[in-house]
Amino acid sequence: MIFDSLGSGLANITAARHTEPDDLYPATGGGLFGLTIRRPIAGVPINRDSALTYSAVWACCELITKHLAMMPWRVMKRTGKARSIATDHPADAILYRIANDETNSYEFRKSLVLSALLQGNGLSEIERNRFGEPVSFWGIDWDRVNPDRDNRGRLIYDIAETGQPNTVLKPSDVIHLRGGPSVDGISGLSVIQYAKECFSHGLAMEQFGSGFFGNGAMPGGVIEWKDEAVQPEGWGSTSARNMKKTWLNSHRGAKNHGGVEILEPGQTYKAIAISPENAQFLESRQFGIAEVCRWFGVPPHKVAELSRSTNNNIESQNIEYVTDTLSPWAVRLEQEVDFKLFGRDTSHYNRINLGGLLRGDMAARQAFYQSMMDRGVYSIDEVRALEDLNPLDNDLGKLRMVQMNMATVEQANATGNTSTPTGATHAG
Repeated sequence: MIFDSLGSGLANITAARHTEPDDLYPATGGGLFGLTIRRPIAGVPINRDSALTYSAVWACCELITKHLAMMPWRVMKRTGKARSIATDHPADAILYRIANDETNSYEFRKSLVLSALLQGNGLSEIERNRFGEPVSFWGIDWDRVNPDRDNRGRLIYDIAETGQPNTVLKPSDVIHLRGGPSVDGISGLSVIQYAKECFSHGLAMEQFGSGFFGNGAMPGGVIEWKDEAVQPEGWGSTSARNMKKTWLNSHRGAKNHGGVEILEPGQTYKAIAISPENAQFLESRQFGIAEVCRWFGVPPHKVAELSRSTNNNIESQNIEYVTDTLSPWAVRLEQEVDFKLFGRDTSHYNRINLGGLLRGDMAARQAFYQSMMDRGVYSIDEVRALEDLNPLDNDLGKLRMVQMNMATVEQANATGNTSTPTGATHAG
């Protein structure tokens, strides 16, 4: 299916229960609690798969999922004031490289985030060894999930299985990524449900455009007999249908646009003008793209809608995309993993490094590294590590440098002169 092609993680569950959505009243994909909604006013039913056939929805989902999936995601260890990557922690390899025996980290993250984007919830089971350490993450289709309470009122996840009893998982055994807002604090709201009118309208415009060009590219009009007296003998409805079929075969489709047709004696062709409403549908499609972007919080220029973008504001919009779109998703993932894997262990935490997006801009990387080195934040070796380069020999790259002309306000007042020789000194 289209949904599975964006990431293979959900395909790993062999016992998935799949219910085809009703054509008139499609399910929104909210698990066993999935809501059944009325048909959208635009007339195009919306479900998880049909929504992804709308190019703007696909582009927004692909953009967010791939950027979150490509960023380095590591387990960090806090030792006093020092922080380092905990390469020896069992969860580090799961987050960074291999989610399970069948799926790498990149594809797993795309599937998890995609489910949360469209259905409001993404779920994966945490497989642990006999010591309680995580060894794998397994994606679970949210359509199989029913969040419930046991007889003691504790939250459980009831997972439907095919041909066997349901599986019940505790919250501590799952990663539950909520996409949209949550009313009850348990399940996220599905954008499929709440944006159904927007998505249906967009798909209706796509279908209208296909019909418009598929049929409208041929000569649009009617054929009239100038004088009924010259009509062929036996002319009737059957003859008219045959003539229409011949006409369509000669003129239908964009490749036959502008062709020449020879009319019978006494026939005239009368063209039918395109209404202004039909001619303006391209403008309506452009507005629909902006509406979809608003639902997903994506700047329109990121999905190739550049009508309101300029060379002056693209850079600031890219920064807004990272801070306003990607950062909230990264925080959701980080906090859920911290909660489920580390609990009250404050010595370990996970971090998604969105700074990796700077790799696409050499000038931005250079300015960032220079700023961090001038303030003693990064050493030469640390910058080289970010660029996948080896450290300098003999520990020469471990030193941090700061500018000598930096002084406190108290020092400047004491000397009465803020001007000091420029240069650099070791910070450590």
